[in-house]
Amino acid sequence: MAQAAQPTPARPRVLAVEFLARGGLVHYTWQLALALGRQGDAVSLLTGRDQECAAAPEAAVRLLAELRTWNPHRRPRGLPRRLLRAWHGLLYVRAWGDVLRIARRERPDVILLTDLEHRCDGWFVRRLARGPWRLSDIWHNVTPFEHNRRGRLLRAAAWRARMAASFDTVFVHGRALQAEFARFARRPAVAIPHGNQTWIAAQAGPDPGLDRRFGLPAGLPVALLFGSLSEYKGIGVLLEALRAIPPAQRPLALIAGMPMAGVRPVAWEAQARRLGIEAWVRWDRRYVPLGEIAWYFRRADFVVLPYRAASQSGVAHLALTFGRPLIVTQVGGLPELIAGNGLVVPPDDPAALARALAQLAGDPAARAVMGGCAARLAATRHDWDAIAATVLAAWETPAPAGQAPI
Repeated sequence: MAQAAQPTPARPRVLAVEFLARGGLVHYTWQLALALGRQGDAVSLLTGRDQECAAAPEAAVRLLAELRTWNPHRRPRGLPRRLLRAWHGLLYVRAWGDVLRIARRERPDVILLTDLEHRCDGWFVRRLARGPWRLSDIWHNVTPFEHNRRGRLLRAAAWRARMAASFDTVFVHGRALQAEFARFARRPAVAIPHGNQTWIAAQAGPDPGLDRRFGLPAGLPVALLFGSLSEYKGIGVLLEALRAIPPAQRPLALIAGMPMAGVRPVAWEAQARRLGIEAWVRWDRRYVPLGEIAWYFRRADFVVLPYRAASQSGVAHLALTFGRPLIVTQVGGLPELIAGNGLVVPPDDPAALARALAQLAGDPAARAVMGGCAARLAATRHDWDAIAATVLAAWETPAPAGQAPI
């Protein structure tokens, strides 16, 4: 007698939450949500009202642009920084209240959060963990960066180790971060690759004419440093490295991104003048609009990440997606991104960085080979559908004993 067919298990209803609706984090969560939707999950993304994701609406994902947060890339002039931070803090607490309310309304099977860097997060996570859903988090950074105090790279955040116990599942990017998280939180995490950036590539608008805008000399290799400008990005190290390269072999550095609150970009510009390399540096100190991002990577000959500290980098995956060689430092999970597609140098080492810059600037054939390898890695190891399948499998595995939400 034939056995009756087993019913196909229902896919989970997923509520992904990203508080701020602009920038790399929401780009990441949106792409993961789309991939989970392609797996058959019923996915909703809850984010702020001033959001960028509607640039490519997808039927597979409900976009709940309901959080009353702020645009992190618009800063009112004349308002004291401390007052602005206090106002943002009040908005953030109110947004957490909205998350709790909307979670009760939506009744998902899984709630997926991402980077949580504020002390109040621990209290709200414990509240959220009392619900009837499975609670997950993606720790893009095991140790959060310091964005407000000059001269400091990382924040002391022992409270995050306590918060980690509230999650049924935690995801991190790569083996190095998996080991770091286990030491820090004393519990396991699931390692997944960071996905590629094909969705951002698809958002490219009209050619903004970067050569004309920045006066880029024809024939001079362009090294791109892209993304929010913070102390940990190593911009001063890059400038020192450029000085160490003879002018005839020196590439041009295009540094594009909005400075964070704790840095003084005029000091970097003064450093470039003092080193005598200002003719080899171009600055774009703004939040680059979504439709222009692709053009920066198309124009670059290679991408440099001279980070002094890092866990991983969405910028690196833009380089992979656009088939650009990478120079990264030996920090966090960055070296795991290199497999024939770039070079790895020690952090805070201008001499080593100078050698890597000169090597790529002077060898177009090697750049072509590395770029092809980067594109293949983006399409295989960093494929979103494979990542979504791993995430879904982790959700289908019961939480380990002793790891239940508190």
